[in-house]
Amino acid sequence: MARPTIRDVAAAAGVSTATVSYVLNGTGSVSSATADRVRDCVEELGYRANSLAVAHRTGRSRTIGLAVADLTNPFFPEFARGVHKAAITSGFGVFLIDAQGSHDIELEGLEMLSDRVPEGLIWVPVGDDILSTRPIPLPFPVVTFDRELPDFDSVNADIRHGGELQAELINANGHKRLGIISGPQWSDTGQLRREGLLDRLDDDVEVVWEFSVDYSSHIPDEVREAILSHEVSCAVTANDIQAIGLLQTYRDAGLSVPDDVSVVGFDDIDLAARVSPGLSTVHLPVEALGMTAFDVLIDRIKNPDMPRRREQLPVSMTIRQSVRSA
Repeated sequence: MARPTIRDVAAAAGVSTATVSYVLNGTGSVSSATADRVRDCVEELGYRANSLAVAHRTGRSRTIGLAVADLTNPFFPEFARGVHKAAITSGFGVFLIDAQGSHDIELEGLEMLSDRVPEGLIWVPVGDDILSTRPIPLPFPVVTFDRELPDFDSVNADIRHGGELQAELINANGHKRLGIISGPQWSDTGQLRREGLLDRLDDDVEVVWEFSVDYSSHIPDEVREAILSHEVSCAVTANDIQAIGLLQTYRDAGLSVPDDVSVVGFDDIDLAARVSPGLSTVHLPVEALGMTAFDVLIDRIKNPDMPRRREQLPVSMTIRQSVRSA
């Protein structure tokens, strides 16, 4: 079968080849509906730009870097899927760095990336202070996700509002004794989730216990013992992986969710709908966040002098079976 051409995409989308080129290259003025239609046709036809020909013609590598904090967290593969989907339809390759939660591995990966001369980087840093502890040259445009670093564009979800939505669900179901597993409080994002939750809780809600732990399903033994020794009607977590670990903790202790205790998560990763019971959680548009990060990066590549951009996408609440009225 012949390789699809830009003319095939144009015919399928009912637009000109110039319009397809505008969408793929992020240039010109194209309505969002038309751009979405073109991207859908690109994906359906399996169109791929000839990157080698483009590189010879323009001197551009048509490659970007994507550095994520830890691929064992299911959130990041979903985010990477959004970046890759947007990149590949625009004829860009993606060089992936998995920092594995390590500053050293992250820095080694970024240094290796610099040697490969990408056109830009989408970066989910392991921590907030990486450039202050060990400055490294990043000789290309950078867009950060989940953390804001000075001088870089950023894309984030409205996570503070996500914490508020958790509180509204707790209030609406009449829960008065609450347990909280928050994320690391050295992180701005961990602080924002917690602040939104605490600010919106009803005044008569008692926080019986609160622990700050890593964004993983592992709950330390001493934390598990404290959780099980203090009864609450609802427990809220800073991400879905923590919530899934909490579901297992309660199951191992012979407690039923939500009959004995309700559980609320944050992120709405794919697994949130597959665990039993299904997890009520704050929905982040993960794939859209990845696609938006790519779009912002392309804008920065094409317009290096534009003002710094901070894009924030809205969040919502997904109700499943892990929460019931107190």
